[in-house]
Amino acid sequence: MNGSGAADERGAMDVSVIIPARNEARRIEATLSAYAVEFARDGEIIVVVNGSNDRSAEVARQVAAPHPHVTIIDIPEPIGKGGAVRAGFARARGNHVGFVDADMATSPAEYRRILTAAASADGAIGSRFARGSTVIGRSPLRALAGRIFILLVRGLFQLPFADTQCGAKIFHRRFLPEYLSRSHVNDLAFDVELLLILRSAKARLVEVPTVWTAQPGSAILGTPLSFVRHGLVMVRSLLRLWSETHRTPLPRGGAIVGGDSNAAPTPPRTAGEAGPGARR
Repeated sequence: MNGSGAADERGAMDVSVIIPARNEARRIEATLSAYAVEFARDGEIIVVVNGSNDRSAEVARQVAAPHPHVTIIDIPEPIGKGGAVRAGFARARGNHVGFVDADMATSPAEYRRILTAAASADGAIGSRFARGSTVIGRSPLRALAGRIFILLVRGLFQLPFADTQCGAKIFHRRFLPEYLSRSHVNDLAFDVELLLILRSAKARLVEVPTVWTAQPGSAILGTPLSFVRHGLVMVRSLLRLWSETHRTPLPRGGAIVGGDSNAAPTPPRTAGEAGPGARR
């Protein structure tokens, strides 16, 4: 695991944004450049490159060079999106921690809006299916698959959200130790595991209708065969999660809310350091 760049001398900041990246050399430059500018004053960006056989890490380091608040982690082996997000969370220093996809389907301005909503509760998730959302360019097949997946998630876990899979989520760092100690899902079903762990921790989450723009060139979902293969992996992961939660039921006492960005926040606790967070 390699870091990149000069040390960041700032203390705790408002948000740590994790960007998992695998074979994203063509898209990471624009995404990282935009997010580095948006969160230069109140955040840090941690890019976790893993299992890449292209120039993802090199391109990310070039973009990061003039930005002391940007960290690049390069992990040679593939560890999945969930594993990459956990690796970034372990280095995060922000009062809020979250992740966003490397394709910039969620713009920095939209992510900022989700962060604002998170500050009114314990966390917030972007939603492509909630009333008021705007989705640009998504294929009918992907839209249908997303709807079916959400119905499956609701049936298995009774999560109330319209969209559990949007790649834009933020929560307060006081929930981070529990997530890091319990999370183990590495594939694209890790979003559901995250929401289940936050529910068991009684986190109050807001679902925020978002503007989401489909981007070509996904390393995971870019072809029909890959789409089907990863879909089957996600379904198997959901069934394993369901089995685990029935063997050791997770508490359901959490106040998870959808669409109410005016929820009163839970009083914050003192935030501890989760890792050095500085590029080496």
